Amino acid sequence: MNLRSNQIGVLFIVWTAFLLSFVDRLSWPPVIPIASHDLGISAAQAGGYMTAFYIGYVCTQLPGGLLTDRFGYRKVLLSSFLIMGVFTALMGTIHSYGQGFVLRVLAGFGSGAVFSACVRAIFDWFPGKGRSTAMGLFMTASSLGVSVVNLFVPSVAESYSWKTSFFVAGLLPLIGFSFGFWFLKERTPVHQQRQSQTPAEFWKNVASLLKNRNLMLTWLSGFCAMWATWGTATWANTYINKALHLSLAEAGAIMSIYGITAILCKPIIGICSEFIRSKKILLFWLLVTFAPMLLWFGSNKNVHLLYVLAGILGISAFVYSPVVNNFIGELVDRKQIGTATGLVNTIWQLGSLLSPLAVGSVLDQTHNYFYAFGTLALGPVLAAIIILFVKERGLEKEHQIGTEAQA
Repeated sequence: MNLRSNQIGVLFIVWTAFLLSFVDRLSWPPVIPIASHDLGISAAQAGGYMTAFYIGYVCTQLPGGLLTDRFGYRKVLLSSFLIMGVFTALMGTIHSYGQGFVLRVLAGFGSGAVFSACVRAIFDWFPGKGRSTAMGLFMTASSLGVSVVNLFVPSVAESYSWKTSFFVAGLLPLIGFSFGFWFLKERTPVHQQRQSQTPAEFWKNVASLLKNRNLMLTWLSGFCAMWATWGTATWANTYINKALHLSLAEAGAIMSIYGITAILCKPIIGICSEFIRSKKILLFWLLVTFAPMLLWFGSNKNVHLLYVLAGILGISAFVYSPVVNNFIGELVDRKQIGTATGLVNTIWQLGSLLSPLAVGSVLDQTHNYFYAFGTLALGPVLAAIIILFVKERGLEKEHQIGTEAQA
């Protein structure tokens, strides 16, 4: 195969890995109404299954990057495919809450290393021209995962059982493993990919980033934004099914629109942001408009309007992400961008970890979904306020200080 064919093949495999990491992550929310009843668990416990996944996911963010540098992205991605597939499929065998909690943590372990390995693969196979396009295509996988899950999981659950939907969701990464085993190659030998820094130097680098005030404010803002984005993805299906009395399949169809509009808005906002000087102000407006959309969605009783609101909410929930990811690169020295992204993403995912559990607790206490979406809406309001305290000017001086501290 020529270079171009290999590039397309590798891009397809890493895109698939990232997509399936979201499929396995989000296979639980669409079946919460029937699975929680079957298992006899509360709303807080149901939300706890998403929290369990994020525990594993967050714990493997930084180690996943280190393992990728040490052993290569091929071994890490193949291992991730296996772990995701096996422990997601085993969710179809559980009989108690504790069993499911452990399996969700283990599935999260498999998913957490995927992103850093995929990004490393893209940098290896797209060293110059074409990398931005490849990265843009790759990032559509996260939003598409929302749509894919909501299109097949509710239908399988209603036609067969919620446990069967987990068998199917677990089978997909195992198929991905087969493709990866035969077609995923490393263009650069592993020993040449390894970073020259020692573990001590790596942690010294991390410590210097923790002293960067602008970076810390941005991660706090992102934490609050992620709180709302993935809390919505967890509980919206249950709200549509329980509060508006639509079937799981109808709820899935509505939430697939949520994912589709999210896919479309990412490249558009990326192009538009090229012409906007202040990324901070752009982020403020993107975040502050997210909150009222959550409240509108959570109070709406018009089923026909729900399709429109889901599309608008999908834009609100994801449109800020390309901007804030690029913003990170402006806050640190160029040599620290990779470490900064891994560190910030670790902390951002804590918002994804905590919000499902928090919203479940609110539902147990109030049995009111408007209060649940109000709890989520607090996230983007705080995120918008916090981002205003980030300084966009004088960053070059901060970069110089950070570089001198590393020397």
